[in-house]
Amino acid sequence: MARAGRSDDEISVDELLRETGATPRSLGAYAPLTRVRDDDTGEGYRERLEQRAKEAAAAQQRAGRRIRWVSAVCGALVVVGSLVIIAVTSESSPGRQAAVPPDPLAPATTTPTTVLTSGSAPSPVPTVMRQTSTSASPATTGPKTTAGSSATEAAPPPPAPTTGCTVSYAVTDQWPNGFTANVFVTNTGNQTLDPWTSTWNFTAGQQVTHSWNGDYSQSGSRVTMKAVSYNLALAPGATVNIGFNGSFSRSNPAPVGFTLNGARCTTV
Repeated sequence: MARAGRSDDEISVDELLRETGATPRSLGAYAPLTRVRDDDTGEGYRERLEQRAKEAAAAQQRAGRRIRWVSAVCGALVVVGSLVIIAVTSESSPGRQAAVPPDPLAPATTTPTTVLTSGSAPSPVPTVMRQTSTSASPATTGPKTTAGSSATEAAPPPPAPTTGCTVSYAVTDQWPNGFTANVFVTNTGNQTLDPWTSTWNFTAGQQVTHSWNGDYSQSGSRVTMKAVSYNLALAPGATVNIGFNGSFSRSNPAPVGFTLNGARCTTV
C-alpha cells in the first residue's frame, strides 16, 4: 500500500520490518551451541583423567608381560626339540664308531679264581658247571719222570689230565648292521693250557671285523680265536675275556658250539 507523498521505493528497511513483524538476524556463520557435560568440569576432572591414564598403562604392561612369557616358552620348546632330534639322529646313525672295549668282567664261576703263569702250581678246580673229558689236550703233557729215580718210581701215578670249559657270551652294544660282544672262556680242567684256542659257530651269517685279547680267523660261519703273546697260558680255573666287533645283515642271534682246545664248552 502506497503512502501519501512517498513511493514504494522510498520505504526504509526498518519501516518494512515493523510493518511485516519480522525479526532481524545476523548474516554471520551459524554456530550451534555445545552443551558442556558435567563430568568434563569440576574439581575431580583432573583426577579422573589421571586414573584413566594409569589403567591404560597397566593394561599395556600386562599385555607386554604375556607376550614376553609366551615368547620365552616357545623359545625353550624349540631348543628342547632340537636337542631331542640331534640325540635321536646321532644314536641311529649307521656310521657310528665301534665302542671302546669294556673292562674285563669277573670269571663266570661261583668261586674266585686266580690266573696262574706257566709253570706255577695248579689251583683247585671250580665245581660250577664243570665238564671233563677223558682225551688229553694236544697242548698239555703229563709230568716228566726220570728213569732210575727210586723216589719217582715209588710215587703214585699222577691223575689223568682232563679238559673242560664254560663260556659266557654277551652283546654289550649294537647298532644297525653292527655289534660289540664279549666271550668269557673259563678253563675248568686240571691242566694249564699253553697256548689255548677257542672256537664257535655263528648261525645268521655274522662276521668278525675286529678283536682284542685274541687273534681271530673265520671260515664261513666258524670263528677261531687263538691266544696272543700276553695271555698264552690259561691255568685251571682261570678265565680269558675275548672281545670283538662284528657285523650282521638281518638278525644277530648268539653263536653256538663253543670249544676250548677241542673240548666242548658249557654255555652259562
